[in-house]
This record gives sequence, C-alpha cells and structure tokens, in this order.
Amino acid sequence: MRNPIVLALTVTTMPLVAADKEWNPDTAFPALKPEEALKTIEVPKGYRLECVASEPMVEEPSMIAFDGDGAMYVCEWRTYMQDEHATGQLDPVSRVVKLRDTDGDGKMDQRTVFIDNAVLPRSVLPMGDRVLVVFTGSTSVWSYFDDNKDGVADRREESFKGEPDNGNIEHQSSGLIWNLDNTVCTNDVRFRYENGKLVPMPHAVGRVSQWGLAQDGDGRLVCSWGGGANPAHSFQLPAGYPIVQLKEHDDDYERPWSACPVWDFSDGGYDVKLQRILTRFSATCGQSVLRSPLFPELAGCAATCEPVGRLVRLSRFTWKDGMGTAHNAFPGSEFIRSSDGYFRPVWTASGPDGGLYVADLYRGIIQEKTWFPTEVEDNKDWRDQHQERWVARYHRVKKWGMIKVVRHGRIYRVMPEGGKPVAAPKLLEKTGEALVMELANPDGWWRDTAQMLLVSRGDKTAVPALEAMVKGHAETNARVHALWTLEGLGELKRDVLLGGLKDKAGRVRRAAVQLAERRVVAKDGEMGAVLTGMSGDEDPFVVTQLYLAFRAAAAAGVGMMPEVVSEKAAVLPVVNAVMDQDRAAALEGPLGETARKGKEVYESLCIACHGVDGNGVKAGDKFLAPKLVESSWFADGGNVKVLARVLLKGQSGPIDGVTYGEGLMPPLETSHSDEQIAAVLTYVGQRWHEWKNPVDPALVAQVRKETAERKQPWTHEELKMVAK
Repeated sequence: MRNPIVLALTVTTMPLVAADKEWNPDTAFPALKPEEALKTIEVPKGYRLECVASEPMVEEPSMIAFDGDGAMYVCEWRTYMQDEHATGQLDPVSRVVKLRDTDGDGKMDQRTVFIDNAVLPRSVLPMGDRVLVVFTGSTSVWSYFDDNKDGVADRREESFKGEPDNGNIEHQSSGLIWNLDNTVCTNDVRFRYENGKLVPMPHAVGRVSQWGLAQDGDGRLVCSWGGGANPAHSFQLPAGYPIVQLKEHDDDYERPWSACPVWDFSDGGYDVKLQRILTRFSATCGQSVLRSPLFPELAGCAATCEPVGRLVRLSRFTWKDGMGTAHNAFPGSEFIRSSDGYFRPVWTASGPDGGLYVADLYRGIIQEKTWFPTEVEDNKDWRDQHQERWVARYHRVKKWGMIKVVRHGRIYRVMPEGGKPVAAPKLLEKTGEALVMELANPDGWWRDTAQMLLVSRGDKTAVPALEAMVKGHAETNARVHALWTLEGLGELKRDVLLGGLKDKAGRVRRAAVQLAERRVVAKDGEMGAVLTGMSGDEDPFVVTQLYLAFRAAAAAGVGMMPEVVSEKAAVLPVVNAVMDQDRAAALEGPLGETARKGKEVYESLCIACHGVDGNGVKAGDKFLAPKLVESSWFADGGNVKVLARVLLKGQSGPIDGVTYGEGLMPPLETSHSDEQIAAVLTYVGQRWHEWKNPVDPALVAQVRKETAERKQPWTHEELKMVAK
C-alpha cells in the first residue's frame, strides 16, 4: 500500500462558527473570481491546480471530452436550475462548445459554439470525422460533422435511433466512451460501431452507472451512483460480463472528507465538530481513471466528483485473487476539495497533455427541482419527515444568495509539480501506420484515441504493423491494444491470436482469452482445447477469463464447462460470485415476456437504490430504499392498486417507522408508460414473490386516471388506507 501523500492545505475564505452548531450565517456570501476561488481548493503536496477556462469562455460545464487534435468539447447546461423553480429547464438554449489552446500556454483562448440551441446535451465523443452527441429527452445518438473545419457543426446524422426519455434529467443516459473492446459505452447500453451507425448490445444489467462512466486499461468499467452514493463500483470484470455482488470498498471508504462548512444540504450528514458538510456521499459522478505517465504513483486510480461535498475522491484499487477493492487514496482527506460553497465539480477527464481535467459548474443550486421544494405541502407525514427540512434549506440558500449564482463555470487541470504538459496531439492527420505507433504511447488517452481512430476508419493498411506489434513489441499495453485493434478491423488471424494466448504477460493472455471466447462459442473445438490447456495458468485474471469464456459457450449450448477450469476458478472470489448468481437465476426459472421487459426498467432505474438483488443499497448507516424482497405489498400476488400508486406518484416519509435515503421515491407518471410500470411490477413480483401472472397495464391505467389530480407523493399511512 502506498503511503498517503501529505496535503498542502490552503486557508479557507468561509467564516466559521462555534463547533456546537451548524454553519448558518445571517448574510449572503458572493461568488469568487476564478483566481480567488483557486485559492480555496486543496490538492495534495506535489501537485498543482490550474484554471484553464472560466466564464465567459465557458459556462455551466457539465461534461468534457477531447478530440484527436486536443480540442476540448464542453456540454454547457445553460438551463439547469437557473432559479429555484427550474424555469425554462428544457428550453433549447444549451450548447456544445469547442475550446482550444492555440498558443500552448495551458489556457483555452479560442471558443466556437459547435452546437447551439440544444436541450441539455448530456454526452459527447469526438470520433475523427464526427462528434457523437446525446441530448436530454431521448436515447438517440447523433453524429455531427464540421465539414468546413470552422469549429461549428454543419450537419448531423442519426447514428442510433433511440426512444423518448421523459425521466428526471439526473436519471437519463450518460457517458459516451470508446472502450478497449471496441464498443461505445453509455451507462445504459454498449454499441458496436459499424459504418457510421451504432448497433446496440446490452450491459450485464440495464444500467451500470448514473452520471459518468470510465474505463481502465483492461476494458473494465468504473461506475458510480449519484443517488446511490457510490463513487466506484462494478469494476471487477470487463464490460459486458456479469455485475457481481461483492464488498468492493474497504471499511473506511464511504466516509467523505469535505472541507466546506456551507450547510446547504438537508440530508447526508454534517460533521459539526469539524464544520464540514457530509458524513456520507450524496452525489458522486463524472469519474475517470488516471492512466497518464505524469502520475505514475496514481496509475489506475479513479477520480470521482462529489459536487455536494465540494470534493473529488480518488479511489486506489488493490487486487487479490483477481478481485479488486477500492480505498480512499488519501485517508482522512480527499484528492481535491474546496471550502468555497460554489465549487461544484461534476466531471473529470484525462487530457492529451497528461493532465487530469475537472469541470466545475460553479453555482449555488446543485439539486434538481424534484428534490428542491420551496414550500411545505399539506401532507403531515411528508412535511414532518423531510419537506420541512428541505424547505428550510431553500430559505437558507436564498438568504445566502446562492440561488442567484448561475451561468458561471470553471475547468481546472491537475498537474504534478514540475511536470511538463505533453504537446498537443495531431492524431487526426496521422496515417494508419503512424497511429499504430501510438498504441505503444505511455499515456492511456493516446492509446485509446489511436485505437478508436484506426477502428472507426476501418484502416486495414495498418494490419501488418499491428500484427508485428502483437508478436514482438516490448510494451504490454501495445500488444493488448494491437490485439483489440485487429479484432475491431476484423483482421485478427488465428495464428496471431494463438500467439497472444502464449504471451509472457498475463494481461495479454487475458485479452486473448476474451477474444478467443467468440470462437469457442462458434464451435471452434480446437480453440476450446487450447483454452482448456491454459487452466493451469497462475494469473487469476486469466483463469477468471477462461471460466467466463466457457460459461458463454455453455450458455450457447456449445459443450460443457471443463471440470479442470471450473475447479481452478471456483476458489477465486469473483468467479465464485458469478457461480452464485448463476445458481440463483437457475432456481428462479425463466422470466415471462412482460417480466423480461420489466427487468430492463428495473435495471435502468430502480437498481441504484433497491439493489440488483432487491435487498436495498446501504449508504452509511441506513438503506437508500426498502428491501423489495420483503415488501408486504408484493406478497400473495401483490396489491397492484397500492403499488401502481407508489410508482405513479412516488412515496415519501417513513415506512413502518424507518426512513430510507432522502425519504422520497420520485414519481414515474410522466416518464414511464402504463406498460412499463406494469412490466417492472411484474418483474419484481415474479422474481422475488412467486407471482404467476403479469400485471395488466389496464389496471395501471385505471389507477393513473383515478389519481390524476393528486400532486404530492403518497405516505405509507395513506397507502395502508388504500389497501383496506
């Protein structure tokens, strides 16, 4: 274990009060200018933080990504909570802007509006001749083209025709990344890129993350939950494989260490003694994995934002027997944290210059309107438990002047002291053979981008150089990327793959086993025999991948799991967890068609708080939501008139004296159809309560009609009256 780096503390600019009460001044405090705000931000000794862009160069930056020449694309959420009522939140006035540093001084000095008049753009992925973009309100993915190279999009094409999404803006699609396995991943789906179109494939579960998605050097995804308060999870296996239920954090991991005294949050805890907000995470998001040679001591760590706590958590991963565990890289503190009440980091990204970039919305409100009431409703249980506290928060932040702090924005860069930024790349102009050379670059951003450009171009002139790289390059990363690039080009020959299976590096062998899996599934008996012969491999990641390959083959009806592989793999905790989940699924039996559709809904939304297994997700000392496996409303065939009311209008307050999470399940009546609500109820009922029949959508429609005039969520006491 590396020793934590000592923090270089800065002097807070916020006033403090006596330690026996919350921070609650009587006067407003102003937004700080970028140079003053920078002084309030702490980074570890040996690192420096630089502001590379601020208003008016950028405003409300919610997400950033770099193209192959080093230009930064920024999603500007110009309508997000511009007042306490979310006025005009879906008006088409948001933007995607393109920023460039033309003189190489580390500060953005050129801005063009790449896409104007948009509805809250959520994700961008620059891909050579196009930029993929996802907008709020739809799961469609668009390709934008700048034909005359003036920094402004000239036309667009639909690369994936999705569906309308009227859900809460904090719960829609996020994350567009090119992963090692040549898939474009979002939090909801994996795409195969084919001739300018995106062909969808599922994750192991319907949704793997909430706001943001990151990949490591072996194709694992590092995920986060916002409402689920989890900075890093589901990172055990490469994308597309099972999400296993394991203890992924050490015992002290879930305690955040904020330096901000501003008590503007109504839940999540407050450390009165230290005058710091949050005793547990509240809104983790925007993660990325550090793979820059400028940070060798932090290689493989994941940086995740916590805008409520005004901090960035750095997770360091340790691996034992093929299982990873996340630790706070700076125990008792955080990688980045600020005492400024307006510091709101929401996104991180590795830059082509080797630095880590952080997008800061720099604003007062960081809570969507659903959880930001301004007046108390006439509902005693709801009022007593949470709404009065939430409305009191509204009056506090209004008194402090926080509501009016909007349309700011800062983008920071973390660099090691003395570290020299790498010169801007010119990858978009490079030939295929030149891009192959970049697969050996010590920086993960360069390798990923070079692979993406080669595969998306379909550049088969690079094949000879790629084959030579697999067979003889000294760098492990180069051989891994070359294998996957050949696969993406459809040119991975049998002899090259067999060579990869015999590579001296376990990471290359693991990748080769994953690539060989589809051949085994396609009834390649000779390849199956080769993999069986690898069962004695001492690398636990290789053995895990062997098990997964034969598991996929068995699921496809191609042979049985070799006993020698099963026995060797069963002692590994990740494989053991996969086995347990498979056994449990077999006992449950097959789901009906309606339940299968409901599973998609559950895993895209409910999973964050209710958990994969329906046993609830725990944050700190309490659960975020009740255990559905024990819900009396689902017992004995279920009480659909109660359950439909909960999903349509939401539920607030305690349940049998227990308060869960923030005490509010948001309503789904505007975001989900009768069919979707019936389906997700059917899934829960069939999976955990032995329901025999699916819910009729007509019953949900009837409840929707009966409760159309109701404006507030139900309380448990009201639902008990309905059930009589």
